[in-house]
Amino acid sequence: MRLTAVVLILAVPVLIASFYAGAAAAPAPAAPAAGLDGKALFLAQKCNLCHAIPAAAIVRTTKSEKVAGPDLPGKHTDAAFLKKYLAKQEAIEGKKHSKEVKASAAELDALVTWLLKQEKK
Repeated sequence: MRLTAVVLILAVPVLIASFYAGAAAAPAPAAPAAGLDGKALFLAQKCNLCHAIPAAAIVRTTKSEKVAGPDLPGKHTDAAFLKKYLAKQEAIEGKKHSKEVKASAAELDALVTWLLKQEKK
């Protein structure tokens, strides 16, 4: 009985220490995905229904001029403003973006960064 008590007293701290060591070694939550592809996000969000980006060889798929948005990139080159505009929090000439872009913050960052890198042709 005494030997069991000694083993238990010695084993408990080892078990507790190994638990905390395992918790410390557990992987951290995933950081926002690096290397997101802005062009792929643009197409996945179906932005090309209304917008063309000639520099990226993306053509607008809608034939309706009523639905068509401007070719991109446009004259707005402020990333913070574009993010708010795409989230329908800002307006251009009194009009908000027709469709709210449903994307994570990392995806929106990647999309806007990619848009701002496109050159007008």
